[in-house]
Amino acid sequence: MNKRITFLTLCLATSLATFRASAQLAADSTRLKPASYAIGLQLGTTGAGIQLARTLTSDGRLVARVGASYFAYDRVFRVKAGEGKLNITPDLVMGIALASVKWHPFKRNQLFLTGGAGYTWRPDVKANVIAEGNVKFGGLQISQENVGVVNASLRWNSVLGYAGLGYGRSTPIRRLGFAVELGCYYLGSPKVDLQYTGFLETTTIDEQIPVIQRNMENYRFLPSLQFLLTYGLFRK
Repeated sequence: MNKRITFLTLCLATSLATFRASAQLAADSTRLKPASYAIGLQLGTTGAGIQLARTLTSDGRLVARVGASYFAYDRVFRVKAGEGKLNITPDLVMGIALASVKWHPFKRNQLFLTGGAGYTWRPDVKANVIAEGNVKFGGLQISQENVGVVNASLRWNSVLGYAGLGYGRSTPIRRLGFAVELGCYYLGSPKVDLQYTGFLETTTIDEQIPVIQRNMENYRFLPSLQFLLTYGLFRK
């Protein structure tokens, strides 16, 4: 009987000690504040990039950040056209520098809203088209020599607007942090440019360029999904 009482007493004492330690740890964690500065690596639909963030308030709910991302693609793909093929070479370079402010509306929640402005030094998408063999357009067969070369491009504004929302901290409470962000860039209406040689010179395609441009007016937005890994700097 005494052994059972002793055992129960030891279990009770251990439980009390564990509860006190857990309570102390929770209290300490609530006193922790986000790092004043942080550096982050991002990966998403606009490519890979880097960010530098700084808290603007003591509770870390307002954060300023600057960063840049880069993405490029120029792989040739081929489209069958009758007996021949069209070789299409895209020239896509997406380089964006962005400055923004993040706001956490809830004190104990990592949900955030963000807005800012960016700059891109290549605000266009280009494509080069050449023929390989005899090709057909709408039942009309054209030799490789007569197809010529087509260079097409869409060009947007260099200065971009940005808005988004996400979850996570740009300046982590611990050394490492993780965040995900869904946003959208405003690019403005694109301008169409078409340069060509060959059989297109005998057509009235120039008259259709304003129509094509009007049809492209709704392509003003660039969605963005980013994953961010951060490292806190200068922690006290």
